[in-house]
Amino acid sequence: MCIKNANKKTYHICLFELGFNSRCLSHHFHGTISKIPAWIFFPSLKKWTLNNFAHFGWNYHHGIGVKKDEKKAFEYYLKAAELGNPVAMNDVGLCYKYGIGVEINYQNAFQYRMKFADLGDAYGMCGVGLHYDNGIGVDQDYNKAFEYYEKAANMGVNGAMSNVAKSYRNGIGTKKDIQKANYWFRKYKSLLKTNKSSDYINPELKKILNDEIFKLSWIDYNEFRIVKEMGKGGFATVYYADWADKVNGIWNSCALKVIHDSNENEQEFIRELKNYCEIGYESPSFLNCFGVSRNDNGDYIIVMSIASKGSLRQNLVQV
Repeated sequence: MCIKNANKKTYHICLFELGFNSRCLSHHFHGTISKIPAWIFFPSLKKWTLNNFAHFGWNYHHGIGVKKDEKKAFEYYLKAAELGNPVAMNDVGLCYKYGIGVEINYQNAFQYRMKFADLGDAYGMCGVGLHYDNGIGVDQDYNKAFEYYEKAANMGVNGAMSNVAKSYRNGIGTKKDIQKANYWFRKYKSLLKTNKSSDYINPELKKILNDEIFKLSWIDYNEFRIVKEMGKGGFATVYYADWADKVNGIWNSCALKVIHDSNENEQEFIRELKNYCEIGYESPSFLNCFGVSRNDNGDYIIVMSIASKGSLRQNLVQV
């Protein structure tokens, strides 16, 4: 019996011999335990199996070392989830949500992501919050959304911190509290801070970026995906964009304010940046400035949060 002297190198052979119906064991015990899973007798085999089913799913999902096959990816994720692999539960939920290897089923998506959250995973809790927030696979409930966002935020999930801050700022799912909104916006922003910088940078601008009060980052322009133009004037053009935050592995929605001809007039840009920084420091729930970038034309860009009322001018009415 191969499992008797098994090591890590022979586990994969044993899996084929034992299978889910314990065919090898059944033969060994004359068919008396044909319906008992092999890992009842060999607990380490179950751990190896559930982890590797999840890895197989990931490899098929992304075409790593094997031809990409989303249907097989889902099948392996599901097997791992049924064996109790927490991450696979979330993967199954995402497959159901986006139709990866299986038909879209929002109810199933919610159920599997809830299982993940129930195991105490912070990202699972944030995911459940998104389902309640948007009514995906479950009745929309802003109070429950806030509850799950807050749990995830307290466990360090930066996306949840942003959602908690917005909830406090707008009074959605909880009582409006600008002081708490500012606290969570500052905490969220501190996690986005990076220490990289451009090869050449104006000394005065570098001083602002290094200021621990403002917590600004230099962000490479290729990390943005422009979605649409929001407004254009003689001084600047503002774009709505997605920002690939590679440090934290998430996408952020943001506004890019491109200052016209700032490649030739850096002082004008620096004055504008200082104004935004001071406003953002005093009232981050009103305006949150994340950092600075530079486009292919050399013009400087202020990277900031999307204004809650649609534009900075509209927000000024609320101040």
